[in-house]
Amino acid sequence: MATVQIDATAKNAEKAFDLIRARLSPLFELFLQDGVTEVNFNGPDDAWVTRVGRREPASVNGINEVTASSAVRELASSMGQESIASTTSAIVDAKMPGFRFSAILSPIASKGTALSIRKHSPRVLSLQDYVDQKVISPEMARILSEKVKAGANMLIGGGTDSGKTTFLNALSREIPEGDRVGTIEDTRELSLIVKNWLPLETNAQKGVTATLCLKSLMRHSIDRIICGELRDGAAADFISSANTGHHGCMTTLHCNSAGMALERLEDLCLQGDASWPLVAIRRNIGRTIQFVAHFKKADGRRFITELIEIEGIDPNTNAYVIKSIFNHQEH
Repeated sequence: MATVQIDATAKNAEKAFDLIRARLSPLFELFLQDGVTEVNFNGPDDAWVTRVGRREPASVNGINEVTASSAVRELASSMGQESIASTTSAIVDAKMPGFRFSAILSPIASKGTALSIRKHSPRVLSLQDYVDQKVISPEMARILSEKVKAGANMLIGGGTDSGKTTFLNALSREIPEGDRVGTIEDTRELSLIVKNWLPLETNAQKGVTATLCLKSLMRHSIDRIICGELRDGAAADFISSANTGHHGCMTTLHCNSAGMALERLEDLCLQGDASWPLVAIRRNIGRTIQFVAHFKKADGRRFITELIEIEGIDPNTNAYVIKSIFNHQEH
């Protein structure tokens, strides 16, 4: 099986975009409709769109297995990935200007080649926008703004498409102008307004990992480190970085609650170094992470469910000392 990452945001981007749009025009007709942020194609006669936050089935004519798989292979070939043309199993991830295209070829996708086209958000929201949309209260916005400016380290947790990165973008707008910020992402989605910003992108195919990027940022006089998402053992390096002279570090991760975000972070740290005692990991997290926000998506709406402050570790029980600032169930 071949797994390929294609960066079509530089040279050949226009050619790649025109190719995809021409070969998969029925999907792009859906994709370009007002309010649509994502189109998913699970195989012939099985397409879905996300419109204004809600998923709904869609009718797509003119795309069969041959059409879909041929378009993916032609895209890969046009970007210099000739190996895809001869393999029967491949996963292709392409970054395009303004959107992301992902494909899983059959037989990995057992119903036929699966396609996903997802728009990048055209507008970066501010904390005031979240207040106006009644996602957070003015008091929560004030607290978060003050803590970001003061250099608190934060986790943003939630499920897939719950709004984690969008909120991370909003928090980043509160970073003082004089700070030098380094960011690490798989695909560039963050849009910072600070002038002194060094963005890095990982590339698994070329061996450019989040851990490598974190270590590289340490040599570039970075004040704050923002990771688009923590997924693996790089979490241990992130915690170490946030605890060794850096401040105001932020990241997102997948979890089901604010408390479980801390457990998830522990698990990720263990993936990086299984010999590290859990108590030591917990104490390190307890003195490094100050705030955790958790987001959820339900009925097409994204909202914050919890905001907690980590006040340290109880020396007797080795449990996190947590102060609840907001809980959706209480409102």
